[in-house]
Amino acid sequence: MEQDQIKQVLYEMFDLNNKKGREWFFPKNVDNQYKVFANMTLKEIVYFLLPAFLLSGGLAAIPPYNSWLFWIIKAIFIILIILIPVVYIHYRPVKHRDNIRAKDYIKEVLEYQKKKKLYFMKPKNRL
Repeated sequence: MEQDQIKQVLYEMFDLNNKKGREWFFPKNVDNQYKVFANMTLKEIVYFLLPAFLLSGGLAAIPPYNSWLFWIIKAIFIILIILIPVVYIHYRPVKHRDNIRAKDYIKEVLEYQKKKKLYFMKPKNRL
């Protein structure tokens, strides 16, 4: 048993797989932000959820208060107003990467669309 361990250690030391350089490991769930509540940062709560709740409260305060149909319509709008920012914060467009959020993905796509594109054309044959 001890010889097997020695062989394994020597095998790892001499690295017979011909790997050159350092082997890097990047975990898939690394994020540089401190989560305060429900996997959201304080900045996201203040920028996205606080205005949504204030807007929902303002919508609920609109009269008339005695119509059931009006309350159902208001409730649908309130749910949508709160649901859209929550989905925007929590949705992960890349399935196995928890650190890529929808807001980062959308920002990257929009920046890519603004970027100048280079097109390479086949040179003309001038013979």
